[in-house]
Amino acid sequence: MRQFQSLSAMPAWCRTILPLVAGVGLFVAVVAMLDRGQGLDRLGRADPVVFALAVLSVQPQIVLSALRWRFVSGRLGQTLPARRAIDEYYLASLLNQVLPGGVAGDAVRVVRAARDGADDRWTGRAGQAVVLDRLSGQLVLFSAAGLGLLAAPFVFGVAPPGGARLLVLLAAAAGLVLVGGLVLRLLGDRAARFRRAFGPVLAEVFVRRGAWAVQAALSLAVVLSYLATFALAAIAVGAPLGFAGTLLLVPLVLLSMLLPVSVGGWGLREAAAAAILPIAGITAGGAFAASVVYGVASLVGALPGLMVLTRHAIGGRRRAAA
Repeated sequence: MRQFQSLSAMPAWCRTILPLVAGVGLFVAVVAMLDRGQGLDRLGRADPVVFALAVLSVQPQIVLSALRWRFVSGRLGQTLPARRAIDEYYLASLLNQVLPGGVAGDAVRVVRAARDGADDRWTGRAGQAVVLDRLSGQLVLFSAAGLGLLAAPFVFGVAPPGGARLLVLLAAAAGLVLVGGLVLRLLGDRAARFRRAFGPVLAEVFVRRGAWAVQAALSLAVVLSYLATFALAAIAVGAPLGFAGTLLLVPLVLLSMLLPVSVGGWGLREAAAAAILPIAGITAGGAFAASVVYGVASLVGALPGLMVLTRHAIGGRRRAAA
């Protein structure tokens, strides 16, 4: 717990600048290690029609994630209209991509839902719903990445390089630390009562009344939409991964984005892609270009969050004026 408190005590400029510098440094290092123009040339020749399809494929993952959050909130007794959940998830997705840490948007979801429900931010149902929503998605992504690590040597005849496997393990550990940190914050001074109550909460959200089927279906659909976006990004730059490469290797690349040492996963994702995806038979430059297009498509696909932010700002001004 002290470790999380020390991280939160870090000056705000450090929490902002350090991930940005680390991400830019990794990105530049990957470009420097590629053959001259190998990846940049592919970016310049990216197919705009396929890129547009990649942007469109981002929409199901945001909408389905919002519906999963709504399902979790409903199981916890918190009413969350579908339109409201989708709006908030667009905003959260945008903030998670442009702010350090990758959880700023989730924090906004908690604060806004807690405020509207007159709920305690982190120990109430709003905080529980967001943590369990993230946990549901990460469990499926971890499972897909684990399948890739186990199956890649048999399918491609070669295992991911040691550095890539280490990166994946670090990302998995970071994801566990992230969820663990949120849970610790949820506990607060109510640890004993929370521990007694959390078992039934997990059962209600993940097991009872067919919850496991709903959670599995929604989270699997979200992860598959991630893979579809990356597959389209690879096609756009002329480096198609094929079914096996997309299914087994892309989850390993996406898992690297959980490391909280960049902004929106930039740099980390490109490094992981250049190290892992050549196993599928594409060049490191093609893998780098596909990762960049994936990042841009994900950002553009979340831009409707700006409209949500604008609408909130206008509504706030009107309420202040009234």
